[in-house]
Amino acid sequence: MIHELVSKYRENLHASMARDLLNIITRYHRIQGSRELNIAIQELREILNGMGLSTKLLKITPGGVKGYMEIPAGWNLKKAYLEFKVGSTIIEKFDSKDYPTLVAAHSPPGEGCGELSICTNEKCEGDVVLAKGYVYDLYKTIDAKLILVYDPKRFMDAVPYTGLFISKNEVLDKVVMNIPFITALRLQSMLIENPTRKITVCWKVDSEYSEEEILALLACNADEPTVLYTSHICHPKPGAHDNASGSVANALIAFAIANSKNQDYIPSCHAWIPEYTGTIFLKNALKNPPKAVINLDMVGSNQGVTGSTLNVVIPPLFMDSTIAAYAYLSVKYVMDTASSFGGFKLPGTRYSVSPYTAGSDHDVTIGWGWDSVMYNEWPSKYYHTSMDALSTLSITSLIQISLASLIAGSLHHQRFKAEQVRARFKEYLKAWYGIESLKTGISPTLISSLIETDRPLIPEKVKELETPISLRLLYKVMDRDMFLRLREIRGASTYLSLYAPLGYINGVENLMELFRQENLIAWTKNEEIIINNAWSIIKNEILK
Repeated sequence: MIHELVSKYRENLHASMARDLLNIITRYHRIQGSRELNIAIQELREILNGMGLSTKLLKITPGGVKGYMEIPAGWNLKKAYLEFKVGSTIIEKFDSKDYPTLVAAHSPPGEGCGELSICTNEKCEGDVVLAKGYVYDLYKTIDAKLILVYDPKRFMDAVPYTGLFISKNEVLDKVVMNIPFITALRLQSMLIENPTRKITVCWKVDSEYSEEEILALLACNADEPTVLYTSHICHPKPGAHDNASGSVANALIAFAIANSKNQDYIPSCHAWIPEYTGTIFLKNALKNPPKAVINLDMVGSNQGVTGSTLNVVIPPLFMDSTIAAYAYLSVKYVMDTASSFGGFKLPGTRYSVSPYTAGSDHDVTIGWGWDSVMYNEWPSKYYHTSMDALSTLSITSLIQISLASLIAGSLHHQRFKAEQVRARFKEYLKAWYGIESLKTGISPTLISSLIETDRPLIPEKVKELETPISLRLLYKVMDRDMFLRLREIRGASTYLSLYAPLGYINGVENLMELFRQENLIAWTKNEEIIINNAWSIIKNEILK
């Protein structure tokens, strides 16, 4: 049966369509709240309508709050430049035409020239300050006309992408811009070698705030969808892997379903949304909730370029899931294109199952109790930088993940050997955790028994979490130093934004230990104290 599905769907997945859509989407600077994001969505809508798909636009009012998340204001970048000089000699310069990520998203406008200083523990102020860290915190705490941000975790030759996403009442008389790590190192070295040397920085950012509505796009072929396919279409130009790739895969899937034979038809909805801030409005936009959700975020890369592995990110194990089993089976069927010496099928693409990790739109639908899985490639060499270009993608890989998503949706719709598939996947998960425990030394005692149970810890009628807990909200209610230390703790964001809140309101016990075992994390005592303090604030002040 799976072989027949693969054959039928593959003929409706066209490489030329994928290339055309990628070229269209990546030409726009798709910052949340921007006019270019809306243009990209409207152009995609015209293409989908031309394919015979029925679509509708969702219109979201900028600003305000929904649940535990802030909706960004409207913001557009017109142009910007940045120049470094010693005396009259220009040592480096940047222009937003060449580096669209040069300006932090939602930075206020401004221009000027000033002397560069380096942010240290002793001093972090001046006309122009070079700093690293949580960009919203830098914006709030550094007294400067221009804050230059660098990120050692991003590809060192690229301009990183950062976002302020401030409300209009937070606009200050300062500008935030981004520079490559390699440039930051050069500037620091120049000042260390000669402390009396003066580096002059000149800049201009022409940006504006607006009241324009934020758009999202929805295409449904049924009022009662089996599967909802989601992909966030936002992010700066070019934003190829993140997330033109998932947006194009979603469109290919919608087209293939619309052109499939009747017996293979999947009742489905497809959403192209601004990440999180569009997704949190989907529930009211759908006539009925889907039976499963497949989130496509960063897929179809040339793994030799990006260094990525395709992760099948499953929901928390205290929730029951059928789509996770079908999603893994489908990837294995489609991606096992290599052969051993003896002819046994082996992965032609790197892929793996992954414990639940927060950071994309599946967080929202999991919070609503919808059975959700995510396809995501990680790490990604040029993630959140100016170099996330079309050259990082593989059309072949993009077609493969689209096909796997189609197969997963079709198998779920037909309930193909549902109990057998679920049982085999549970056995696989238990064995996977067993092997991982040998590597990590973390015993999965709670997880093993949880996997074996026939029913999840969360009841069938889930108490819904309207939205995940945003880190921005947590920053505003926590001690600053504690928050900044919290950001560096592996898994803390996933635990605090959704895992613990959803488990708590549904009466799940031993949440911290469950999470540690599920994510194979060994937190130190100090890290546990910081996380527990943050969780107490969430439980007693935010969820009350």
